[in-house]
Amino acid sequence: MKTKKRRSTHCSNCDSPLDESYNFCPTCGQSNTDNNITFSILIREFLDNYLGVDSKMANSIMPFLFSPGKLTNRFQDGKIKHFIHPVRLYLVLSVFYFFVISYLLSFDLRSLGNDNFSLPTSADIEELRNDPDFAILTDSLKIEALNDSLVRQFAGISNFNALYDSLVSKYDSAIINNTEVALNAVDLIATNENEHFLDKTNRWARDRHLSDDAFMDSLTGGNGNYKVFNITDTTTSENGQHLKSQVRKVFKNEEGFKGFILGNLPIMMFLLIPLFALVLKVVYARRNHLYIKHIVHALHVHSFAYFIYGISLLVIFKLLVGHTGWQTAVGVFTFIGVSTYVYVSFLNVYKQGWFKTLVKFNIVGFIYLLLLQTFFSFEIFMSFWYY
Repeated sequence: MKTKKRRSTHCSNCDSPLDESYNFCPTCGQSNTDNNITFSILIREFLDNYLGVDSKMANSIMPFLFSPGKLTNRFQDGKIKHFIHPVRLYLVLSVFYFFVISYLLSFDLRSLGNDNFSLPTSADIEELRNDPDFAILTDSLKIEALNDSLVRQFAGISNFNALYDSLVSKYDSAIINNTEVALNAVDLIATNENEHFLDKTNRWARDRHLSDDAFMDSLTGGNGNYKVFNITDTTTSENGQHLKSQVRKVFKNEEGFKGFILGNLPIMMFLLIPLFALVLKVVYARRNHLYIKHIVHALHVHSFAYFIYGISLLVIFKLLVGHTGWQTAVGVFTFIGVSTYVYVSFLNVYKQGWFKTLVKFNIVGFIYLLLLQTFFSFEIFMSFWYY
């Protein structure tokens, strides 16, 4: 840390002469810090103090990338002055990795439906016929919405325009234009065969005229095509009502829910670090390594995985869009590369033969995948329940 550049030869408070090596003024006790510095010095000090990316990063980058396990061994030997701290390295690269994921998943995949889908309680039949909200309904729902004896007079007609023409032919058009029709209090849910299912459910969820129960009825079978959830048996329970409310929130703003999950992922992964280290402690129990060594090793291998996978995701989804074969190849190569790096780090850190290390590497990998799946499922459930 370049602290000397922040030192002064005299105290700013009492003007006593100071040596640049003094941290505090011996006369008044004020900190010997000169705040009149250039912006570049301020940035360098911030990076060094809070991220540890100054000379330490320069000394760490080569062994980190090309000598698996070397930083872990150096830390274990106490040689940490010239290398970035493993926690800082993990934090920097986890920020990079999760930023990449958030960036790649931040775009909308489609245009959402109308946020304010609603109909008046009653309207002139001519106005209703030309209402844009009413126009997107199917003919059956249009007719079902009308709560008037006029509809019952033409029960065999299923087309709304045909119904209107029949009314005009039977009654004077002027009377029709001045006849107000009442709308039933039914769930007016638009059904468009070409509309994306998520667009449709998003519009349903935003319709303030639908209750949570009505929304779930529509979602689970109201249109006859989609049965996503089946929780109607929990209608009267408090948890069931909360579940319906949460389902509606997700469909109302699935992008926000996705962001909520991504926001919790770094916490989940950080909590996995001590568990991963515990697995290493158990697998290498006979080697009598301290638990802190496994923690440091876990931080280093996770940091490397974040760095490589982050770059790989950018290449796959930004540079190789539309090239499925190349995307698959890069993904497979990245997975093999990261796995090889971790295996070699096991060899260098724990100093066992290649076959025994390979067996333990696979055992650790299998347990870790189970933990990852369990934690991720729990994280999604918790995010859903408290979204």
